[in-house]
Amino acid sequence: MTFPTELGSNEWMMIWGAGLALLAVVIMWRVSRYDLAGAAFDSAWQVARGQRTTEAPTALEEKYNEIAREASVTGKAKRAAGTVIGHFAAKVANLIAMIMLGIGAVLIGLGVYWR
Repeated sequence: MTFPTELGSNEWMMIWGAGLALLAVVIMWRVSRYDLAGAAFDSAWQVARGQRTTEAPTALEEKYNEIAREASVTGKAKRAAGTVIGHFAAKVANLIAMIMLGIGAVLIGLGVYWR
């Protein structure tokens, strides 16, 4: 069995598609910590499994505690605003990552189809 010495356009499409999909998954993984909806789901899951203790607070409790630790009302407002802005930025980044994941899947599919 011999292997080609150069990659054709369909192989490059599959490589770029896989790379784009991998980058999308990494982006989704990194922004998930800022998403409040994900934190709410994780908190509900933790409570449902009975793993919530005072030593291991839920994700929403951790976010609330970060805000509550601020000394002044202004500091609490800034922290809360930062949390909300982070949530919406995470939603936008997650949408972009989902589009990238779809484009990566299309590139992989086209690379396989045009073989």
